[in-house]
Amino acid sequence: AFTATPKGKTLELFGRMGEDGKPRPFHVYSMRQAIEEEFILDVLKHYTSYATFYQLGSMADDKLVPQMKAKKALSRYAKLHPHNISQKVVVIVEHFREHVAAKIGGTAKAMLVTDSRKAAVRYKLAMDKYIKEQKYIGLHTLVAFSGSVTDPESGADEFTESSLNPEIKGQEPSEAFKQDEYRILLVANKYQVGFDQPLLHSMYVDKRLSGVLAVQTLSRLNRMYP
Repeated sequence: AFTATPKGKTLELFGRMGEDGKPRPFHVYSMRQAIEEEFILDVLKHYTSYATFYQLGSMADDKLVPQMKAKKALSRYAKLHPHNISQKVVVIVEHFREHVAAKIGGTAKAMLVTDSRKAAVRYKLAMDKYIKEQKYIGLHTLVAFSGSVTDPESGADEFTESSLNPEIKGQEPSEAFKQDEYRILLVANKYQVGFDQPLLHSMYVDKRLSGVLAVQTLSRLNRMYP
């Protein structure tokens, strides 16, 4: 196996030319077959959507802007709004405590996939705040993203992995996540591909996924574990 999710380039390099002149895999071990043979898990078996609804406000005549630009701006505002994030944090944390935490002998972990580094920062701050307010013990989070994030609404200083994960002292979040006390990993364009953590039981996705990235991201959950 060269790759679990072959792209066009992979087929060009390692495939066989079909009668129609297009490259074809010389062998396929499909996810469907792997699931049927219980080599991997069906990650969509218990998929449940969580819809966020909001009303697009009307605009004054002297503030007309292109419709798509306006919708994107309003959508981004709604997703990042502290009230919206805080509501989702309650849903995620309480769902984890009620339905996930006791799985795999009480060692199950979860991943939250956010759609931007700024969203990851706000989710991390809001989740830690909620866990502290509720006085939940043995439930710690980690956040992973590259570079630094400037978000004046969340704080004056730049945010980095190190500043948001001070307790792991510069250790890579994926390594620290192996420790028992860290149960939820928040990510932004990181660890969606090639990340292997057998105790990863559930995933909360607040990001539009499609194509190969959707398969690769959701497949973080398909590892078999006793």
